[in-house]
Amino acid sequence: MCVALFAMGVQAQEKGQFALGVKGGLAIAKVEFGSEKETMSRAAFGAFAQYSLTNHWRVELEGIYHPKKDHFSDFTAGLNLQYLINVTEDFKIYPQLGYALAFTKSEAYTNTYQNGSISHDSESDTDGGIQLGLGAQYNLGEQWFILADYKYQPGIFGDGHVVNVGVGLRF
Repeated sequence: MCVALFAMGVQAQEKGQFALGVKGGLAIAKVEFGSEKETMSRAAFGAFAQYSLTNHWRVELEGIYHPKKDHFSDFTAGLNLQYLINVTEDFKIYPQLGYALAFTKSEAYTNTYQNGSISHDSESDTDGGIQLGLGAQYNLGEQWFILADYKYQPGIFGDGHVVNVGVGLRF
């Protein structure tokens, strides 16, 4: 047991290490925009920056853009605290807790039906809330790594589920 604990400490990410990368994935949300509620899935892409506070704790700043779909788009900025658990030398999992701030835009459009039409005005809104998640990272050498993460965002314009994969470079 002592050898296992020692090995986990040896394999940890180094304090002060900085990383940059890109992410992309899928977001599924029950969106509440004004009086309307709708479940939608959308593509997501963005970038992230990570900084290791200790050998197991790091912070991540991310910006994720969801392109326009069904007259609706948004940009979400998140700040996450992650705790790295070293499964092997190159493979880590991490629970994460953070805060996300979403900036949304809905463009004006008109729905036409048999009995008439309904017009919707252009709207912009901002909402924020916590995000909880779990991720995994695999090192591809000394500097490069790949990752996958899941985040649950309760209360940010409804409830959101975001799955991303990414690639990063450590400095």
